[in-house]
Amino acid sequence: MQVFKAYFKVLRASTASIATNLTVFLGLAVLFSFTMPQAAIVGFQPTRTPIAILNRDGDAPLAQGLIDYLAQTSKLAPYPDDAEKLQDALYFRNVEYIAIIPAGFSDAFMSGGDCAIQKVIVPDSTSSCYVDMSIDKFLNTVRLHRQYGGEESQAQLAAAARADLALETPVTVKSSGAVDIGHRPGYCFYYSACAYALLAMIMTGVSSIMITFNKSDLYLRNSCTPLPRTKMNLQLAAGHGVFALGCWAILVLCSFVLHGKSLFSSGLLGLYCLNTLAFAAVCACIGFLVGNSVKSSGAQAGAINVITLGMSFLGGVFVHQSIMSKSVLAVAKFLPSYWFVRANDAISELTRFTADSLRPIYGNILIQLGFAVAIFSVTLLLSKERRLSHL
Repeated sequence: MQVFKAYFKVLRASTASIATNLTVFLGLAVLFSFTMPQAAIVGFQPTRTPIAILNRDGDAPLAQGLIDYLAQTSKLAPYPDDAEKLQDALYFRNVEYIAIIPAGFSDAFMSGGDCAIQKVIVPDSTSSCYVDMSIDKFLNTVRLHRQYGGEESQAQLAAAARADLALETPVTVKSSGAVDIGHRPGYCFYYSACAYALLAMIMTGVSSIMITFNKSDLYLRNSCTPLPRTKMNLQLAAGHGVFALGCWAILVLCSFVLHGKSLFSSGLLGLYCLNTLAFAAVCACIGFLVGNSVKSSGAQAGAINVITLGMSFLGGVFVHQSIMSKSVLAVAKFLPSYWFVRANDAISELTRFTADSLRPIYGNILIQLGFAVAIFSVTLLLSKERRLSHL
């Protein structure tokens, strides 16, 4: 087992790079896992915009009815009719809308004359539109009652309008499931992001080993040893397997630390582990390919960055597949990370452990293993050509 022991001695040189990738991943995992919303959106509640109202129309019932209605739909902040204090309130966002009811507004409205509620708002404020809609809704309702309802006095009109507007329509928020990604538990995001960490860590380790053992002088020296080439390759393969399993085990253990209670109670731990284990095999094969294709550490670093980031972005690791365009998804289907994310999403949406619900998950995992076999076969062909070049 000399080659197997030498494997991990050589691997020590890449410890810093692997540890850096693991640290970056864990930092991002903690950030995304605990900043994502944990609860599902099950209802709708209107936002109450903070406003101030300056009533210069005295005790007119219509103006007072408008103020009472706005107090129900907005957050009314009491402020004196002082320009400097109102400007400060608007600047510090204590209020986002100042409504000014001018003197004689109610009488002008009842007589059909020109009248308008003056306003001062935060520039480009979207919340002011909601307040405008509330004011228009109240005044239009009053106008309808005045024309068709038979009420004559301002008090009657204001009371009738408020009674009509007090009716509420219940709102139910429904999700299609395919794009409802905002309320998933933190461990779903963690296991999706595992693709980036597995790619970076395993590719770095495996490719570094292969670059070292493929150096011409070392390769020719090993060829002269009594150890058969087959046994040497088997020991290298065992080293790759142990290393990949070690990286996978570290990430799984970290998921226990970050999401242990919720992860165990979900009953999905086994499927997540199986999916990440299949992707770890893919990463080992890609690292094997990179290690047999490049000769220098500079080229190795470039290849790892391009492959890791490219597969992560195109496969849907960083950007959810539900919001990616069809053309990008069509290209992403040629990447194993796409099928890893699809399996991960299917596991996250799993509610029943039936054959029909598990079939897509196992199908996606088998496709990943198919990628691993294909990449490994191509690498064997390349390594054969490279072996001839040493002679």
